[in-house]
Formats: sequence, structure tokens, C-alpha cells
Amino acid sequence: MGFFNLFLFIIIFHVFVTTPIFSHSNNNERSSSSISNFLDLAKSPEVFDWMVRIRRKIHEYPELLYEEFNTSEVIRTELDKMGISYKHPVAETGVIGYIGTRKPPFVAIRADIDGLPIQEMVEWEHKSKVDGKMHACAHDAHTAMLLGAAKILKHHEDQIKIH
Repeated sequence: MGFFNLFLFIIIFHVFVTTPIFSHSNNNERSSSSISNFLDLAKSPEVFDWMVRIRRKIHEYPELLYEEFNTSEVIRTELDKMGISYKHPVAETGVIGYIGTRKPPFVAIRADIDGLPIQEMVEWEHKSKVDGKMHACAHDAHTAMLLGAAKILKHHEDQIKIH
């Protein structure tokens, strides 16, 4: 089981090999433009503010390793809203989301979802509401960013499928 505790939330997406967004292209300008478009989407208020809300929700209720039942539920709820299929449970609480055809070639991106047994001492609106536990290692932010990447990739799924 030790292998799986490194892969608690994974999104696997399948890459269309000749898509300039992900492949090396002779037309670097076109490739850079496509990457810029993805970065612009990530910075858009719709996606960015949504990621902040997800991060705060996860941050307020940290769970230790193999106890991330609520965090896992938050992830699955968001994947359901986006129409992204997933496998759960993986190593107790883990989630693997799938975008694309599920056939090679594919790319996996991952984030840990567990918090740490540390008391949050900073006073702010979204501090941990669980005594003795907090997200001091940014797993809440990593999870929110991975969900943001999933949202963008799902929106552009037709560009990453193998044809």
C-alpha cells in the first residue's frame, strides 16, 4: 500500500500526439499561443476564483493520511459536476480521474490530499476548523490546482483525444 499513498488524486488524460498544445511543433509560435490560451483560462476569474473556493473548503477541514473521506468526496463531487469519470477508492480514499479515451499515449498529473497533524496558529477566515490538523504543506492548493487543470482539460477534451 505504500506505493499508493503517493498517488492520492490523479487525473489521467490522453494526448493526441500531433496536437500543438502538447507536442513539439515546428511552429513554435502556434504552440506558444496554445499554451498561453490554457494559462489564460487558468487565470480567468471563472476558473481561478473557483479554485480558490475549492482550496478554502479543503483547507478548513484537513484530514490525515487515509482519513481523507470528506476531501475525497469534495473531489468526486467536482469531477461529477464536470462529467469526468473516475475510479474510487484507490488506497482507501484516493481518486483517479480520466479525461479522454483511456488509451495510450496518456499523461498523469497528481496531487496529495492529506493534511498534517499540526495546529494552525494563524487567524483568518478560512483557517482549519479541525483542532490539531491543518494543510501546512499546500496539499489543499495542489488539489485545487489539479481540479482546475481537470476543468480546463475537460473543456478542451476534443483537442486531446486520439483520433
